Amino acid sequence: MRKVLPLFVVLLSIGGGCSTREVETRTAITIATGGTGGVYHPLGETLARIYTEQVPGITATAHATVASVFNVQAIQKGAADVAFTQGDVAYFAFRRGTDTEPHPHSRLRGMAVLYVNTVQIVAHRDGGIRQISDFRGKRIGVGAPGSGTEVAARVIIEGHGLQYSDVTESFLTFSETAERMQAGTLDAGFIVASYPAAAVSDAAHTFGIRLIPVTRNAVEQIRSHYPFFKPFVIPRGTYQGQTQDVETIGVDNLLICRDDLPEELVYTMTKALFENLPELAATHSAATLIDAEQGPATPIPLHPGAARYYRERELLK
Repeated sequence: MRKVLPLFVVLLSIGGGCSTREVETRTAITIATGGTGGVYHPLGETLARIYTEQVPGITATAHATVASVFNVQAIQKGAADVAFTQGDVAYFAFRRGTDTEPHPHSRLRGMAVLYVNTVQIVAHRDGGIRQISDFRGKRIGVGAPGSGTEVAARVIIEGHGLQYSDVTESFLTFSETAERMQAGTLDAGFIVASYPAAAVSDAAHTFGIRLIPVTRNAVEQIRSHYPFFKPFVIPRGTYQGQTQDVETIGVDNLLICRDDLPEELVYTMTKALFENLPELAATHSAATLIDAEQGPATPIPLHPGAARYYRERELLK
C-alpha cells in the first residue's frame, strides 16, 4: 500500500499547475484495476479510453494495482475514483473493513456487477488431496496479499469446518502458485478467475492437476452467510485431464466508485460502460458475460447516478 498509494495521490493532483484552458477544465478520473497479467487491467484501460472520449469534461486513466483489497482501500481513502473488485471483498470492506484497515469503508458505492469469477482449487493430480478437509496441515497458495482470492480462500476453508490457521498459507500470484506446485513446495492453491485460467491450463499440461470441489453442504453454509457467492460448475474438459464436471462457487466482479462523485458523472459513466460492451469484449472475452440486467445487483449500496441509469432501463424498482 505504501508503494502504490502515493502514486495515486500524485496522479489525482495533476492538473492544478497546468496552464492550458482545456486541461484546467477537465477532471482527472483514476481507475484502479489489477495486475497487468489479469483481466481487470486491460478492461480498465479500455474503459478509461471510453470515458475520456465519451464522458464530457473528464480524462480517465487506468492504473495497475494488486487488485481487490487494495482497490477498496484506495476508494475509501480518496486515492481512486473508480475501481474493479470482487463482490465479497466489497461487501466485507463496506461492512467491517479489511484486515489492515478494520473499519467500515463507508465511501464505497456500486456501479455495476460485471462477470463472475470462478473459484478454482488446484492440487497435484497424483497427490493425496482430494477434498478441502485434506488441507489440514498442508501448504496452500491463497493468492497474492491484498487480493480477492485470499478473501475467498478463507471463506471456503472455514466453510468446510476448518480454521484458517489449520493450513500453512502462502501468499502467491497465480503463476507463482503453479510454479511452486510444480517444484513440490506447495500442495494446493486457490485461483479465482474466469476459466480457463492460463495458470491452471499450464499446470494441467505441465505436471497434471486435480480440481478440488466445493461440497454442496459447504456451498449452502457459505451462501447462508454470504448470498453473493453463487453455485458454479467447471465443465469437464475445461482443462487437460479433467474428465468430470467440478462443483465450486463463483463470486461477482464489480465496478465500484466513491460516494462523493457527482450523480450526473456516475450516471454517464455507467451508461457508457453498457453502451460500449462490444469494445470491452474485444479487449477481453470476460466482458461478453457482462449483462445490464445483472448490473444493479451489487452487495453494497448503488451510487445514485448508477441507480438512476438502472431505473431508466426499468432494471431497478
